[in-house]
Amino acid sequence: MIYSIENETYRVSVKSEGAELCSFYDKTADHEYIWEGDPAFWTGTSPLLFPIVGRLRDDIYHLNGKEYHMPKHGFAKKMEFEVEVQTADELVFLLRDTEETRVGFPYAFELRVRYAFVNHGFVMEFSVKNVNDETMYFSLGAHPAFAIDLGDKVVLDEAETLAAFKLDENFLRGKVQQPVFDNSRELVITAETFAKDALIFDGIKSKGASVIRANGKNVHVAFDAPCLGIWAKPAAPYVCIEPWHGIDDMCDAGHDITKKERIEVLGAGETWVFPVTITAID
Repeated sequence: MIYSIENETYRVSVKSEGAELCSFYDKTADHEYIWEGDPAFWTGTSPLLFPIVGRLRDDIYHLNGKEYHMPKHGFAKKMEFEVEVQTADELVFLLRDTEETRVGFPYAFELRVRYAFVNHGFVMEFSVKNVNDETMYFSLGAHPAFAIDLGDKVVLDEAETLAAFKLDENFLRGKVQQPVFDNSRELVITAETFAKDALIFDGIKSKGASVIRANGKNVHVAFDAPCLGIWAKPAAPYVCIEPWHGIDDMCDAGHDITKKERIEVLGAGETWVFPVTITAID
């Protein structure tokens, strides 16, 4: 089911399946910022990556002497969330652990996704509560897709020198990296930009990135995350700006989840919060 909040200027719509953002619509300009999905390319619009980001080597991890299976990007994106709060300008979606989730993720948790308006846009705020008496290990990533035309740009907040990890045939990070930003900010999206899949960066300094379009319908994504994915199907009319607290395994990574790169560690009874703010800009 789709739920919406609305003010004088914008309407934000979210699916209860996966608490997935599916629309950021400017009513005054009659413009949709979010990719609306097309089976010819990709049907997603903004999947939530939890409790893992990317792919684990062999799709497994080890914890407390046991082996667990976890698919790429986890399970939250396919699960039905409860609507915990619904007002004219705020939505909060809640997912709790189930017998099904505990097969692959042996923790009690509360995962909330809150949508609320801010100036010129909205925030989607992810929070994870550890409802256990032991430490919990997890990753979480956002994955919003924005409508573009080829030739439009992704522009980082700061000039950076960054190389992207190339994914191998198993969609794991290989040893070779591809230079992308050389003391620069701009990435022009062409039909070849994602020919070898996503561009995955670790150690990004920028606290946001913008989608700058030739038609002037620009959008900014603000975040505080150590990793960033930029992705689309080759030549598709969208681009995903993906701030991540987590990252795909290296091709030779071990299976111990407690030693996984960029894993989040949450103490018993604690809550972790990660806001991502999306705004329309000139």
